[in-house]
Amino acid sequence: MAGQRGKFRQLADNWEAFGRSDPLFGVLSDPTRQGGNWDPEEFFESGRAHVRKLLNILDGLQVTFARRACLDFGCGVGRLTIPLSASFERTVGVDVAASMIAAGRAYLRPGNRCEFVVNRDPDLRQFPDSSFDVVHSCLVLQHVPPEITLGYIAEFFRVATPGGLIVFQLPETTISESEISAAHALPASGYAASISILQWPRSLAPSEVAMVRVAVTNVGDAVWPHDIPAGRHITVANHWLSPGGKVVIADDARARLTATMAPGGRAEIELAVRAPETAGEYLLEIDLVQERICWFAERGSSTAKAQVTIAGVPAPKPEAALEQPRREPLLTRVANWFRRGTPSFEMHTIPREIVERTIAASGGTLLHAIDDNAAGERWRSFTYVARKQSSNNRSSVGDDDESGS
Repeated sequence: MAGQRGKFRQLADNWEAFGRSDPLFGVLSDPTRQGGNWDPEEFFESGRAHVRKLLNILDGLQVTFARRACLDFGCGVGRLTIPLSASFERTVGVDVAASMIAAGRAYLRPGNRCEFVVNRDPDLRQFPDSSFDVVHSCLVLQHVPPEITLGYIAEFFRVATPGGLIVFQLPETTISESEISAAHALPASGYAASISILQWPRSLAPSEVAMVRVAVTNVGDAVWPHDIPAGRHITVANHWLSPGGKVVIADDARARLTATMAPGGRAEIELAVRAPETAGEYLLEIDLVQERICWFAERGSSTAKAQVTIAGVPAPKPEAALEQPRREPLLTRVANWFRRGTPSFEMHTIPREIVERTIAASGGTLLHAIDDNAAGERWRSFTYVARKQSSNNRSSVGDDDESGS
C-alpha cells in the first residue's frame, strides 16, 4: 500500500505540473497545441462532441440509465464534465490535480450543473457507497499504474447506485509498428502510378532549391487516401541519381497528396527539390512513397527521370538558417519538454480479461466492450460499458448483457 501511495503521489505531482503550465494541453495532448495554443472554445467543443457520440452509442445499444447524479473521474478542466452536466441533475468532476480543478472552476458558466472536487488518494473514499447513477472516465486510466487502476475500477462500482452504469476507457495492449503498417498498407495492386515531370530546371547551382511540377495518375486498383494516420501517408518524393542511375542522394524532398485519389485519378503536385552540393550531371528521379512502408518503385511501379546540370557558385544559405540554430521537429520538442520538466504522459495497458474479471469481482456485469481507438494508433483501446448488479436484477430491462464490440 505504501508503494502504491508513493506512485500515486508522483502521478499527482505530474498532473499538478501540467495544470499549472499548460492545462488544456495536459488534458488533450495534441502536439500542435502545446504551449497554450488550444483555443478554449475548440477544446470544449471536442468534449461536447465526445459526449454526444457517447450518448448516441448508448442509445443505439439500448443501454438505459438514471439521470440524477454522474461522476466524471479524471475530469481535468471539465472538458467532458461540463457537457455531461447537461444530461444530469448533478455532475461531479474529480481530479488528482488541484491546479486542474482550479482551471475547471474558472470555465464554469451559469447553468452548468456540476462541481469540481480534488481527490489526492488512490481511491474514492470521500464519496459514500451508491452515490452516482453513472460513473464515467475517458483518457484517464491509461495514465495510471495498473495496480491503482484496478482499485479505481472497484471503487467505480462501490460508488455507483444498484443498477447504475459504469463507463470507462482503457487500452488493452500496444500495437506494433508492423501491425500498424499492415493495417494501413495498400494492397500490392495499389502501388501503381504513372508519373510525368511537367516542369523542372535544366540547370541549378549547387544546393539551390527549385520547384518541380509533377503529374501523378493512380493506375492501380486501390484508392490512395490523403489522410492516412500514424505517419503512413502517401507522398511524392525524389532522389538524385548519377548519369548511370546510381543513387547519389536519397529522400531529398516530400510533397503530400492534397486529396484522396481514386483509381484513374490525376493530380499535379509541386515539389521543392534541393540540388546536390557537388557540380556535375545528375538525373532527378520522381517516385511515390507510402511512408514507413515502401516506395512505389519497390512494388514494380515506374518512376520518372529528368536530366539536370549542377554548375556555378553554390547557392547561399537562407539568412534565417545562418542566424538561428536548426529548429527541432515539433514532436522532438514536445518529447524534450517532457524530459526537462517533471510532467510526463505515462501510458499503461491492462488486458481485457483482467478488466472483465475485475468488473465481475466488483459486483458488475459487462454489457459491452467497444473497440474505440481512443488512445491512438499505437494502442488497442476499449470503452467498457458495465452495470452494477442489484439484489433483484443483474441487468436492467432493455440492456444487452453480453460483451462485445
